[in-house]
Amino acid sequence: MLDERNAPVPAGVSGQLHIGGAGVARGYMGLAELTAERFIDNPFVAGDRLYRSGDLARYRPDGQLEFLGRNDFQVKLRGIRLELSEIEARLDLFPGIRSSVALIVGDTAQNQRLVACCVADGAVDESALRAHLATTLSSAVMPSAYLWLDALPLTVNGKVDRVALATLADQDLAERQVNLGSPRDHIELALYQIWKDLLLVPQIGIRDNFFNVGGTSIAAIKMAYEIGRAFSVEVPVRVILGHPTIEALGGWLRTGASLTSAQGNLIEFRRGAGQRNVVCIHPAGGTAFCYLSLAKELPESIGVYGVQSPGLNPGESTEPSVEAMADAYLRRIAPLTSQPLILTGLSFGGLVAYEMAWRLTAAGHRQVTVVLLDTQGSDDPGFRQHIGTVDMAEFRDKLVRFNGMYPGIEDAQVERYFHLYNHNRLAMAAYECEPHAGRIVLIQAREGFSRTQLHELRSFWRRRAGDGYKARLVHGGHWDMLESSEVHRVSQTLRQELQRFDTQEAQ
Repeated sequence: MLDERNAPVPAGVSGQLHIGGAGVARGYMGLAELTAERFIDNPFVAGDRLYRSGDLARYRPDGQLEFLGRNDFQVKLRGIRLELSEIEARLDLFPGIRSSVALIVGDTAQNQRLVACCVADGAVDESALRAHLATTLSSAVMPSAYLWLDALPLTVNGKVDRVALATLADQDLAERQVNLGSPRDHIELALYQIWKDLLLVPQIGIRDNFFNVGGTSIAAIKMAYEIGRAFSVEVPVRVILGHPTIEALGGWLRTGASLTSAQGNLIEFRRGAGQRNVVCIHPAGGTAFCYLSLAKELPESIGVYGVQSPGLNPGESTEPSVEAMADAYLRRIAPLTSQPLILTGLSFGGLVAYEMAWRLTAAGHRQVTVVLLDTQGSDDPGFRQHIGTVDMAEFRDKLVRFNGMYPGIEDAQVERYFHLYNHNRLAMAAYECEPHAGRIVLIQAREGFSRTQLHELRSFWRRRAGDGYKARLVHGGHWDMLESSEVHRVSQTLRQELQRFDTQEAQ
C-alpha cells in the first residue's frame, strides 16, 4: 500500500494497492505513456516492477485489507474488469480520432453497455475502427456502440463531464430502439433470447429492426445459424434481411415458408411506388447487405432492391462469368425494367451492373443509368492479370475489416463465402468492358489513390459512355461511401439521376 510518493502508508491510512511478483506483465503493448503511468520501478526490490492497480485500500488493525474503491476509471462490465483508459488510448491511436472517452451506460448490471464517445476530424469508418480495436482488445471489452460528437462536454473546471456524456449516450441508444414490445409466444421469446445474446442489447422489442440495433451482415449470418439450430430448420441469410424484426421472423417461422421461396437472390429493401427503381448488385463477397444504409437514404417512393450472388446458400451453383450473371440477374428483375431504372454496384458489383445496363440498352431500353461505386478498370493489359485469388487468412481479415468479428460462424459457411469471393474475383479478371451506348456515372473514393490513378479511372469509364457521363469524388476509402456519412453523397447522386428521368419524360 503506497501513497502518491510511492512510500508505504501506515495501518488505517488509505493508499493505492500495488502488485508485484513474477506474474506482473511488462506493460501495455504499444502504449508507452500508459505503461509508464501504471508500471513503476519497485522502490524496495532492485530490478523489480510494481503495477499500480488503481484500487484504494487500507490495512485494518487485524492485518486484513479493506477495499475503499477506485482512484481511476477502471470498472466492471458483465463481471469483466475494464480499464477505460486503455480502451481510450486504443481509440485515440486510430487515424482521425482527436479525443475519446469510454464509459459504461445503463442503470443495472443487466442493461449496461460499453460506449465509446469520440470526437473526430471527419467521418470515421466504424468497421475499420472495430478491426483496429480487435487487434489488441478482446471481444468482451469491445465498445458495443459509438457516439460521435463535435466536442466532449466539459465541467466548469474544464474536465470531461462524464455525467453529461452518459446522458447523451443514453439518449442516443434510446433513439435506436423505439419499437419496444414484449414477445407474445414461445417463438418470439426464443427469437428474443437469440437476439439479446447475439447483439448484447438488453432492451429489444419485437418490432426493432435488426440492423438498427447493431446488427451487421456477419451478425445476420450468425443469427441465421442460431435460429436454424433452435428451430431445426435451415434459415437462409436473406430471410434475416427480408424479415428484420422478431415479429416478422416469428411470422416466417410460423407459416413454414418454403425454402425455395426463401432462397431467391432478389432482395426487396423497399417496394416504393412502382415508378422508379434502384437495383444494387452484390460486390465480390456475394451479399447485398452493404446497401442497407443507401436504401435508407433514398426517398420512400423509390423501389430499392438488392441482388445477391448464387452460391451463398448451401446447394446453390455459381454463375460462371460476369456475362452469365448479367443474364441471370436481368431475368430476376425483369418486372422492374419497364420503369426508369438505376443499376448500381460497389466494386465488382459495378461491373455486373454495367454489363446488365449494356444489355438493356442494346435491347432498346432508354431510361437506364449505371452508377459505378468505386468500380476499377483499365486498358492496361496487365491490370486484369493482377486480379487474383486471396488465401483464407486474407479473406478472414476482410471479414473482420469490413463486417466485424466472425466467431461462432460455422467453418462450412466461411468456406462457402471464401470460395464465392474468389470465384467472383476470377470472373472480374476475365471480364472485358465493351463500349456502352447508355449513361455512366462514376463515384470514386478519394482515399488510397493518387491523383493520376483517379484521373485514369475517370478516363477509362468516360471512353465507354455513349449517352452522357459524370464522375464524382467522395471522401474516405473504398467502403466509406456505403458505411459512413458519405453514403448521403452517394444517395444525392442517385437522386439527381432519378430526377433526370423525370426531366426526360417532361420533354
